[in-house]
Amino acid sequence: MKRIFLLPHSFKKVGWAILIPTFIIGLMMFIDGCNGFPGYLMKGLDPAGGLYRVLDSDAMTAILNNIAIIGICVGSLFVACSREPIEDELITQVRLNSLLIALYLNTAFIVVSALCFYGLGYLDVMIGNIFTMLLVFLVVYEVKLWRLKKSLRDEE
Repeated sequence: MKRIFLLPHSFKKVGWAILIPTFIIGLMMFIDGCNGFPGYLMKGLDPAGGLYRVLDSDAMTAILNNIAIIGICVGSLFVACSREPIEDELITQVRLNSLLIALYLNTAFIVVSALCFYGLGYLDVMIGNIFTMLLVFLVVYEVKLWRLKKSLRDEE
């Protein structure tokens, strides 16, 4: 039997706990132009106040950018590379097929982006592309796994 290097199943819960909040933070920052703490959340704060200056500082921008990038990467890696409670050949096949679909879709996304976006728009697309491979894999894998479990339940 081939040895597959997967994390223990308990890492999946930890991964979701890291991925969901950092994805939300990253998405809010991306919508605001990756300028640190989203400006639309600071509308009620006094611009001369200390909290506003801290949230609007370059240090906070760097910290939030790192939290979002590292959190999304580590969280999605934990979820994607964790064992299932019952890891058999069928699950391994679903995992491999999901990875190939994610690879094809990510490559198509890069090609289409190269043809459609230029300059800073292309840079924005590539910032989002940092995570697309793992996130597309997670979506495809979870959907295929859900369908497999549903079909097995229907057979019983």
